[in-house]
Amino acid sequence: MEAHLGIVARISAEIADAHERLEAAVRDARADGATWAQIGAAAGITRQAAHERWGHLPRAGCPRAECDCTDHFSSTSCECGHGPGRGHHVRRVPEAAGH
Repeated sequence: MEAHLGIVARISAEIADAHERLEAAVRDARADGATWAQIGAAAGITRQAAHERWGHLPRAGCPRAECDCTDHFSSTSCECGHGPGRGHHVRRVPEAAGH
């Protein structure tokens, strides 16, 4: 069982790394002028799906790119003026019982 759990952990880390590389590639493609249709085609998804998936990523020159907020999804907007982005919802933390 431990060997299988180790494999799960390793593959999970590989997937997380691949997601980070993919987001970086999308940011770079957008900075180079790629359209959502081009990015979607490269990823094997529609233009709309690409925009919904990555449209919230900061673009070059966006103040959010330099913002040190820990989580842009935690409020309707952070100090840089950006909220969660289209297609993303603010995470609501349930109030503790009795409050």
